[in-house]
Amino acid sequence: MNASSRLMTIALVALLLLSAACAVHRSQLKSNALEFLYPEGRAAAAPADVQLELPVRVGIAFAPSNKTVRDTFSESQKQALLTRIAEAFREREGIASVEPIPSTFLQPEGGFDNVDRLVPAFGLDLIAIVSYDQFQFSESGRSSWAYWTLVGAYVVKGEKNQTRTMMNTVVYDIPSRAMLFNASGRSSVSGKSLPVQIDKALRERSEQGFEAATDDLIANMNTALDAFQTQAATGTVRGPGTPAVAMVDAAGDPVQPAGGGAGALGPALAAAALLLATLSLRRSRRR
Repeated sequence: MNASSRLMTIALVALLLLSAACAVHRSQLKSNALEFLYPEGRAAAAPADVQLELPVRVGIAFAPSNKTVRDTFSESQKQALLTRIAEAFREREGIASVEPIPSTFLQPEGGFDNVDRLVPAFGLDLIAIVSYDQFQFSESGRSSWAYWTLVGAYVVKGEKNQTRTMMNTVVYDIPSRAMLFNASGRSSVSGKSLPVQIDKALRERSEQGFEAATDDLIANMNTALDAFQTQAATGTVRGPGTPAVAMVDAAGDPVQPAGGGAGALGPALAAAALLLATLSLRRSRRR
């Protein structure tokens, strides 16, 4: 091997080593509930007033990912997270059941036509659609990298070797097409790894990111549900200008939402309060 060939070989080896030492990995997983419910080119109908027959039956599913994106967020992971969310709300007052729905039942851009087909299959009144947006950035060299990326509806700054996860849930009344409430969950996971271990490390951080974001999502969904019940006691979903909402029992009689008015006292206490008010009124008239 002559001197020129030897130098080229050395330069090539050095370039390969440098590339390996500074390997950069970027990946993103995402789905969008609104793109599923309101596909491009399909006009959104104005929501009608809401009548909820308590206790309600809820279905929960992940929004389908974009067809052009290779989604490594597995179905088993999704079902495990949906089961966790469902279990957190099955004991809530006014909820009869929460049913995780496999992703195979939802088609990309399926819209409410797709949701309507789930109603007889699962016996649903409400549908909760979960979106996700996870961005992973890993740089194995010694230099300090930073980047800006869009995660969910936010522009965030990421650091070296970081996994950012955003999850969002929208809850709709199926017959009226009215959104009742929504909530988000976020997480950030950091860690270093050797280049030969990067794929395994990214998979593990992805799972950790979704788990942590789910914890945050459950807490925020509980808060959002409490706020919805309080607002529903005034007769609208989210205040003036939004659909009217009424809650009834199986016989069609009005039910006061928990946390608002006499319904928060329970039937016995409400009856006692009414009796005391009547007696007080009679005494006042006698005087």
